[in-house]
Amino acid sequence: MELSPVRESDYPELAVIADGGVRRHGIAAFLINWDSGSREEIARSIAQYQWNTRANFRVDDWTIEFTARIDGRVVGVQGVSAKDFVRTQSVSTGSWLALHEQGNGYGTQMRRAVVTAFADHFDATAFHSEYFEGNDASRRVSEKLGYSPNGVKTTIAQDGLAHPEHHVILAASDIVRGPDPVAVAGAEVVRRFLGLDT
Repeated sequence: MELSPVRESDYPELAVIADGGVRRHGIAAFLINWDSGSREEIARSIAQYQWNTRANFRVDDWTIEFTARIDGRVVGVQGVSAKDFVRTQSVSTGSWLALHEQGNGYGTQMRRAVVTAFADHFDATAFHSEYFEGNDASRRVSEKLGYSPNGVKTTIAQDGLAHPEHHVILAASDIVRGPDPVAVAGAEVVRRFLGLDT
């Protein structure tokens, strides 16, 4: 698997694989209803979100989204975000996979790659994630990587209804690592970009 920052040239492929939604059985998975509607509407939602993350990037409040590929084929997106990262050394993650790519372990690979990279190369010590009640795929990814429960709150999901949202946390020292090392290219540049080596 390869993760690379989402580029505008990725938008058409992302829109194609997200066409028709990315949630199994309509299970609540997101705060915003971006993954339903026509392909054009989904493409617009993807582009607007990506443009927003770039336009609003600040050292003390940022989101970086990565396109995930298997053998060159786009399968989904893995995101990482943080507030006051230089001081907290804490990040949150979120992701989505094309429906037809789910069930192959790619969600676990994506999350493992990003938490391992941020622990080993960007000084992150804690990782946060959330999943809505019933989103067993997301729950299993967290469990496989060693996350622990960190509370539950009620949140309004993309369907406009209130759902229990489970929060989980992972210490860098507790990451369940895979058999293969995670290689990172350009770490020095990213560290400066995140304000770590100023």
